[in-house]
Amino acid sequence: LNRKKAKSWIRCILEVVKSEPITVDKNNEYGYDPGDEQHYENTIRLVTGRKHQVRTQLASLGAPIIRDTLYEPIAGMTLDLLNAGGEEAMMMDMMVEQCRVPRTPIGLQAHAIMFGGVKGKAGTPWWGDGSGNS
Repeated sequence: LNRKKAKSWIRCILEVVKSEPITVDKNNEYGYDPGDEQHYENTIRLVTGRKHQVRTQLASLGAPIIRDTLYEPIAGMTLDLLNAGGEEAMMMDMMVEQCRVPRTPIGLQAHAIMFGGVKGKAGTPWWGDGSGNS
């Protein structure tokens, strides 16, 4: 984590358009065990920033994306901790050391995309349709 670079970071602003509780199929083909935690499917609109910042923002709000091992370790932490210095910054450094690039699919999917004037819509995500059925 480079504190000098952090000073030039631009905050991302996103809007949670919709957030609905879902049931994740315990028998999904990716071996994800949802446990007893409530999961939510969210529709996010990125107001400012870059697309990858959605993952960071949700983690900083304490709502990391399923299986996102890159940002889940820093869930609930914000840049304010980094800027505070001292013990808070040391704690953030320790959490950042636990961050790893995901090796399995994470719970993130664009529901639609437009490329070259052609619009495509996504199918059912790997975690199912929210009813507990894949």
